[in-house]
Parts: sequence; structure tokens; C-alpha cells
Amino acid sequence: MGIFDRLFHRPPQHEATGEDAAQRAALAHDEAADAFGDDVERSRELQDRAARDRLAQEEADRRAAENMTAEGDPWD
Repeated sequence: MGIFDRLFHRPPQHEATGEDAAQRAALAHDEAADAFGDDVERSRELQDRAARDRLAQEEADRRAAENMTAEGDPWD
């Protein structure tokens, strides 16, 4: 729908649906899959894994700090 159609309140003209739409969707999916190489996917997976490892380490550090303070001051 163009801007003039909106200005003149014309009904939208829809494209052909059905088989053409399915072919266009399949082509768009294939192009999207080819848009990024394997290196990009691997680097994203590595970043995700590093983020999970960092969160796990932060949680372990937090628990260790809680346990340390729960034991009391050893210098009493």
C-alpha cells in the first residue's frame, strides 16, 4: 500500500497468496540461513557459553561469600 492509497482511502491491493507466497517464504528462509556464515554462528555460541560460565562463576562466588560470613569471624 502506497502513501497515495492511504491518502485517498483506497483499499489495499494484496499480492497473490498461496503457492507464490510459500515459495517466497522458502526463498527468504534460505537466504536468511545463508546470510551468516558458520564463523558467526560459532562465535555466537562461544559468547553464549562464556556468558553462562561467567554467571555460574558469579553464583559460586556469591555462595562462597555467604558461607564465609555465615561461619563467623575467625579472629574472635
